Amino acid sequence: MRSGDKLLDSFTVSALTVWFFQKPAVVCALMMDTRFSSALQIIITVAVNEKNNTRSTSDALAAKLDAKPSLVRKLVAPLMHKNILVSSEGYQGGYRLGRPANAIYLSEIYLAVMPDKKIWGTRDDIPAECFISSNMNEWSAKLGKEAEQALLGLLGEKSVEDAISELATIDGGKCPLGRTIAP
Repeated sequence: MRSGDKLLDSFTVSALTVWFFQKPAVVCALMMDTRFSSALQIIITVAVNEKNNTRSTSDALAAKLDAKPSLVRKLVAPLMHKNILVSSEGYQGGYRLGRPANAIYLSEIYLAVMPDKKIWGTRDDIPAECFISSNMNEWSAKLGKEAEQALLGLLGEKSVEDAISELATIDGGKCPLGRTIAP
């Protein structure tokens, strides 16, 4: 093998390695459901805006999410149904919290926007050929229920007010706009 061939082979292997390891990440990122994190950001933004006497419109919230206002309205609908958010129309309209931030728990937000979504799914199309493939779906479903209960337990311990406090602690002055929470 000539030295030029070695370089080409090394480059080809590196390129294939990068492609192989980056492609699944891109696919996984596209498959991740971001409804909860987006709804959570909406709720926290509305809560902080209320403290700062700032309106929370679909357009303003969409800009914070780098999304379209129609996505915000889709996420807000189940939150309004559960009285987590309320809205008013007109010149001074927008979204407000349906109750105090310390009375809204992250588990409520999760259940509102992810009502029928399981943490993970199982595959029914695998042939049952051994004790693993014969029982994997049942065990995986059981494990998923346990994981969801643990998740809801954790989220049920944190209110929107707690989330705002934790975010402010994490920020430590990093916010580029210097936006703070009104006292």
